[in-house]
Amino acid sequence: MKMGFSHARASERAQQVATLTNDARRGLVASSALRAVPMNIINAVLLSVFLFGHVDLTLHAIWFVTLSALTLGRLACMWSARQADRLPSDRAMTAYLMFSFGVGVAWGVVPLMVTSDAPVVVHQAIALVIAGMVAGAVMTSAAKQSVAVAYAAPALGLWALSLALSGTVFGWLLVVMLVGFGIALHGLARAYSNVLVEAVHTSAALAEAREETEAQTEAMTSLAERHEAAARTAEEQARSNAAILANMSHDLGTPLNGILGMSQILTDTDLGEEPNRMVGRIRTSAEKLSTLVSDILDVSRIQAGRLELVLDDVTPRELGERVERTNGPLAREKGLEFAVEYAGDADKALRGDENRLMQVISTFLENAIRFTDEGGITVRIEHDELENESSNLRVSVCDTGSGVPEGARDTLFDAFSRDKMDQSIREAGTGLGLHLASRLAELMNGSVSFEPLERGSSFSVELQLRQSNKADRYAESERLDLTSRRLRILAAERDTSRQSVLLGYLKSFNCTVTCASSGRELTEILNSAAYDAVVVGLELDDCAPEDVIADIRGLASTNSLTPILRLDAELSEPFTMVGEEVHVRAPVVAKPLLEGLRLVLQSDPTAVVNLRRIA
Repeated sequence: MKMGFSHARASERAQQVATLTNDARRGLVASSALRAVPMNIINAVLLSVFLFGHVDLTLHAIWFVTLSALTLGRLACMWSARQADRLPSDRAMTAYLMFSFGVGVAWGVVPLMVTSDAPVVVHQAIALVIAGMVAGAVMTSAAKQSVAVAYAAPALGLWALSLALSGTVFGWLLVVMLVGFGIALHGLARAYSNVLVEAVHTSAALAEAREETEAQTEAMTSLAERHEAAARTAEEQARSNAAILANMSHDLGTPLNGILGMSQILTDTDLGEEPNRMVGRIRTSAEKLSTLVSDILDVSRIQAGRLELVLDDVTPRELGERVERTNGPLAREKGLEFAVEYAGDADKALRGDENRLMQVISTFLENAIRFTDEGGITVRIEHDELENESSNLRVSVCDTGSGVPEGARDTLFDAFSRDKMDQSIREAGTGLGLHLASRLAELMNGSVSFEPLERGSSFSVELQLRQSNKADRYAESERLDLTSRRLRILAAERDTSRQSVLLGYLKSFNCTVTCASSGRELTEILNSAAYDAVVVGLELDDCAPEDVIADIRGLASTNSLTPILRLDAELSEPFTMVGEEVHVRAPVVAKPLLEGLRLVLQSDPTAVVNLRRIA
């Protein structure tokens, strides 16, 4: 069925191209007819000067009147169509063909009318005029080869007949030359006709491509509008969920704290063996419930963009010592070996949220201790310095435990994925800890990973952190409030469709967007307010994109340093760094645009943290 549809569409397109080609032929013939008429009459008048005295006067007059009438008849066939601004009808084309044949005959009989004693110059004039008129007619009517043949065949044929009747060798030689002349003219006309067909094919393909582009643009505009609406809905829903969860946090936290406090008091009281054992169970269950509530609230805050990161100086060694103090005793209490290893500069101060990083590492360590019965646990902290005063920090937790079942590995970091694990694993946890660790790592501009070992497992968290610099814009213990931190983007694009697509994508990336359509408007806006980044589109109303970029860099304020992302229709890769700018290939799609923004904002971790998909 699909092949049949494709064949039908190809047949329809071929028929459409054939119709367009035929219409183009008629249009060219009609326009050339208006120029050909005066040339026929003018040349007839000029040739009559040479024929005077060498052709019977009556015959000469009949010839001139006939030629003029036939020429005007050709004009009349096309005149009404041209006046009405339409193509000539089939009847008009048939009449034009017949009149063209008549004009060709009229030119061809001229050599037969001349007396035998006519001087050479008369014959030369006849040859020059007939050859010129035939060549002109063939080229102006080449779009419709039947018209060209109808004009040229009788003209050249009768001329060749007059030469053959001379009975001389030179006469026959001239006949051969006329035949070659006719063949050459036919070849030129055929070549012109082929060029016309190719031009029509190209025009039809361009028209089809334009229609498809317009349809795609309309679809992308609609998609951007839906994205924008979805982003608004998601943002409103996130705010509503955050408010509900804030109330839940208070409502659940207060009684849980009471249960934990009272159970601790009862534990310290000598109630007897059995009551103390039951109190211990109550305390353990309450602690698990408290952890679950805390994890759910943290995940919900991240989804709502309300989780707060607190950045401070931390070194790999300080982090390792805290890991040792917090988790070392628990592992050794179970009879396991516990070690912390370092690679790279362990005393380099980095800017990060130590508590949230410890939350991720503790999740890995709690699982490692829980599922390791013999052997040991190794925490490896690796620090690598990168360019732009940043560092890569990788913390790996390796154990010799039971490992992760193969069927559960693909969904290991999904929320509540423990139902796909063994019964013993399901009973040991809530199934939310690893998912929360993954979300926290993403929030800190990093990622988590899992690797099965020959014996046990290895869980890792990898972050890209800025190196500490007390003189920079970040003071100690600065707070990144994701509730009020939406990125401010200034986007410039003349085309409303492309502007709508940009607007939809950027809003779905947690950005507030200001739009401009000209370079002057863009620089005026940027000169009066600060933005996290500027996105320059493919076209502007009053200047080229590279000109407005030069104007931005020339601003007499710190806004001249604003990161710039530019759309580039000639880019072969999705996005790349070009000098100080990031270029993203157009037509733009979501993922390369998001990655391009992350690249252009890499020197500002606050902005990168807030740059995320919310719809």
